[in-house]
Amino acid sequence: MQICSLVEYMHSACKTPILHLDLQPNNLIIHNGIVRLIDFDHAAGCETVDIGGKRYGTVGCAAPEQYDSDRVLDVRTDIYAIGAVLRFMLQGTQTPGAGSCPSISEPLDRIIRKCMEQDMEDRFASARDAADALRRLPVSKEAAGTAIEASPSLNVILAGSRSGAGTTHLAFGLCRFLTKKHYKTLYEEHNRSMAVRTMSSLYRARPDSYGIYHIEGCYMKPWYGPAAKLPKPEGFSIVLKDFGTHWREAGQSLHTSKGLLMAVVSESSWERGQTARMLEEIGLGRAGDRSPIYVVLRHADEKYKKRKALLGALEKHREIMLFRSPEYPDPFKKSLPSESFFKALWNAAGQNSLREEKGGL
Repeated sequence: MQICSLVEYMHSACKTPILHLDLQPNNLIIHNGIVRLIDFDHAAGCETVDIGGKRYGTVGCAAPEQYDSDRVLDVRTDIYAIGAVLRFMLQGTQTPGAGSCPSISEPLDRIIRKCMEQDMEDRFASARDAADALRRLPVSKEAAGTAIEASPSLNVILAGSRSGAGTTHLAFGLCRFLTKKHYKTLYEEHNRSMAVRTMSSLYRARPDSYGIYHIEGCYMKPWYGPAAKLPKPEGFSIVLKDFGTHWREAGQSLHTSKGLLMAVVSESSWERGQTARMLEEIGLGRAGDRSPIYVVLRHADEKYKKRKALLGALEKHREIMLFRSPEYPDPFKKSLPSESFFKALWNAAGQNSLREEKGGL
């Protein structure tokens, strides 16, 4: 599953898919249960991979089209290698043409064979399709009893003191930053802004079976309303939940998911009452909960740290971690000010979350 995720990231993080072209056991490292993909010497973009030059690959893992300079390579070339690696994991062989192993279940064997079809048209169309097929495999009681429980996602609850405060702008920028840092991050729209649907129209993006769009390299799920019943997506390490000004719903999610709160507020003194209302509705005064609040000030000047008194309502309940957001017109484009800001914000939030998960160590 992790290998599929790594390949999917290479194929979808940029506008042009990047092919690894040498996915094989020697190029995979497992550290603390996390799979790392290495050795990108032969990697190439889909637009240039077929332009001249000698082709490379590892015998037993390379797809048939890699041996023929007249054949076109695309994302399905790496899908063949996923099947070859899976076969090696289960059978211990990289021998071309190795038959099926009787100890492998028929559904799993079908997935391997579909990955390794000689005709690329018969393979899975994407690494995500291969991962979905693996996810649907029946699990025996014996396997279920020894399975390692997946780590729960870290939920980041985002709320703003008013409409237009920049909550969605912050969430999009943070999603882009975390995705580029190789965290598998999902943005969830829990407000009625329709921002994701608007973007999906601009990018002509289509949702997957989970209702998730892939836009600018980020996974984004729009607001579907309570009537929509979609399967719950799995495998995301961080979920950014944008509630906008739906403060009560944000509070309910915060206290049921035990996530962390990022509040976007204005530094203007006349909006202090609005900030207090937001905090009251979120329910930050509940006994026993002393986790920090990460407060982002928009349009604040360099003296923002001296204006912490404006957030006196916050200080009654929680530790305040205050951040000043720079101007970054496009949240999906990297800039030096925004990169420094998101790095500082996530270093604080991520480290605190890690300490809480490990019992305060």
